[in-house]
This record gives sequence, structure tokens and C-alpha cells, in this order.
Amino acid sequence: MGEIHDLHCTKCGYGIKANTGIGMLYSPENIFKDKQFLLDLVDDTKIADQTMDLLTKGYEINEDYGHEIYTCPNDFYLFDKFYFQLNGSNEFEPQYPCPYCQTTLRRLTFAKGSLGATRLKFVKEPKKYWHCPKCGNDELNEMAFGNWD
Repeated sequence: MGEIHDLHCTKCGYGIKANTGIGMLYSPENIFKDKQFLLDLVDDTKIADQTMDLLTKGYEINEDYGHEIYTCPNDFYLFDKFYFQLNGSNEFEPQYPCPYCQTTLRRLTFAKGSLGATRLKFVKEPKKYWHCPKCGNDELNEMAFGNWD
């Protein structure tokens, strides 16, 4: 079951309502055998085509996949994108461009903030934290939380 996070900057209110995780229909057979389902998730024909091609070449699906929160490392706007990884002769994961500057988006994960607040840190750069593109603050309030399927 996935989670819904309604996150907003503790100072200026900038935020995102993001779905994370997976739902009941997100089995590997549903996602990676049906190009249209995958295309609906990644919203990028090139990524869907490349994924399907690599699967026919023997790449295997890493079981860690689902919706995650991404950010642009330049302007720090937040996005909800579908993450997955294929393992083969090389590893493959989708590269999403920032719609504003075309820099490749990076995944974020939740980190401890001050009492009642949360922070987001970069998955592959654990000492680097997200900060608000509007005011520079690095803490968020969870305004609402729920589950989705």
C-alpha cells in the first residue's frame, strides 16, 4: 500500500502532495509486461521503450520500485515520479529531466527534522538535504498523511 504525503515548507508554505510506494496492481507482471502501464507510470516514451528493450535482453527487475519524491538539484522544486531499477550488464534506472532546467532529477528520502517537522535528504548523497526553492528553509510540515491503493 502506498502513502500520501502533503508536505509544506515550515516558513513559506511551498510544498507537494506526493504519492509514494506502490498499490495492489503494481506487481512486476503488471508494470513491466504491459508497456502502456509502464508508460502511464513514467510518462516518458523513451524510458518505457528503453526499459522494455532491456527486459528482452535479459535485464532483471529489482524488487525495490515505486513512487518516490524527486527534486531538481539546481532549483529544488519537488516532483512525484516512479522509480525502478533494472539489473543486467549495467544498472538502469529512469532519468527524469527537470521541466524547468532539464537537469536530471534526484531521489529524496525522509530524514529527521526538528520536533514536528521533517527534512528530505538525497538518496545517493546522504549528507545533502533539500531546501525550499522559494525561501531556502530545509524543514517541512506534514499537513496530511494517508494511504492509497
